[in-house]
Amino acid sequence: MYAPSSVQEKLLALAVSFSPLVEDTARGMVVFSIVGLGRLIGTAPEIAAAVARRGAEAGIQANLAISADPDTAMLAARHFRGITLIPAGREADRLGVLPMHVLPAELELIETLDRWGIRTLADLATLPELGFIARFGEQGERLLRLARGETHRSLRVMATSEGYQRRIELEHPQRLLEPLLFVIASLLNELMQGLSFNRVTLRLNGIPRTLEFPVPVRDPKVILKQLQFDLEAHPPQAAILGIEVQLNPVEARVLQHGLFIPQAPAPEKLQLTLARLTALLGEGNVGSPELLDTHRPDAFVMRGFSSEAPAGVTQPATVRFAFRYYRPAMAAQVRVKAERPVAVNAQPVLTAAGPWRASGDWWTAAPWDREEWDVELSNGGLYRVYSASSRWFLEGTYD
Repeated sequence: MYAPSSVQEKLLALAVSFSPLVEDTARGMVVFSIVGLGRLIGTAPEIAAAVARRGAEAGIQANLAISADPDTAMLAARHFRGITLIPAGREADRLGVLPMHVLPAELELIETLDRWGIRTLADLATLPELGFIARFGEQGERLLRLARGETHRSLRVMATSEGYQRRIELEHPQRLLEPLLFVIASLLNELMQGLSFNRVTLRLNGIPRTLEFPVPVRDPKVILKQLQFDLEAHPPQAAILGIEVQLNPVEARVLQHGLFIPQAPAPEKLQLTLARLTALLGEGNVGSPELLDTHRPDAFVMRGFSSEAPAGVTQPATVRFAFRYYRPAMAAQVRVKAERPVAVNAQPVLTAAGPWRASGDWWTAAPWDREEWDVELSNGGLYRVYSASSRWFLEGTYD
């Protein structure tokens, strides 16, 4: 069948309603097998009429062609209006009137044939096979077979999309976590079947919670434990009547270990460890730090670990020294003389560099304004201190 591409989904749905063997050929084109429909519907004209009738009910305006070969049916559906029936052995007769430009060939080849006086598929079919193939190779052989109706190929059947989603309705409302986990475990075992997944979405009473995994996971116990930690951190606010689990399938992660290298812990164990740390420390306190696009000093956010590298990340330049932040910054006793720090926590300042004044976010509810100094103390340490809101803080130390 051929129709404009705006009705591609309707075409696929129409084809699937008649046959499980459907090829999503191109925009506005689907091909499906009618083998076996003779017993259910009748002859080829009756099958064509049934397909056309159901297509009209779905609002589809398309050309329809029936042939023993998919390529022949495609050419006919593209270039003959209405319903076209091509009996086996009559392919060349029906396609012969079509012009050469309908063939899937390079423009240079079509222009060459036009200079030879080959205008239609019927003209092409009369050319000697050996000489034509010797000149134009495999492409020429395919075009000659199309013109003669001698192509025979199998359908490239599209893979059926399997829904990795299960839902169950409970007979009685459930509030306790343990029975809920028992039901979730049964749904996970039914869904996974040894496959790998990187995302799980749990819906309780229609409210979704999604967990992302940095590496593919194929052990349902790992996912169940992660869901347990998440439910403990975010308990349901009402008794549960409906449970739905949805998984996102991905290719399995294959690792080649060295014969003489100790095997590293499984990535799934790392994920469970991170989940336990999140339960202890709270969300937003576990993960990989990511700097924020702001001038506020030491502004960052914790992101969850991911197997994909963030876009635009470049390798850092060579670091000649390191600065160790105190988090949070420690309150400090700073004595100032002539607007310069001369002692920090009773330690004399040998050298002081500064001040460096900075401010920002004045347009928000959390503005900041500070004055920084780098100081060398008598104990040999090199530190950074800063003043904010009339108070002094020790921000960190240089290595």
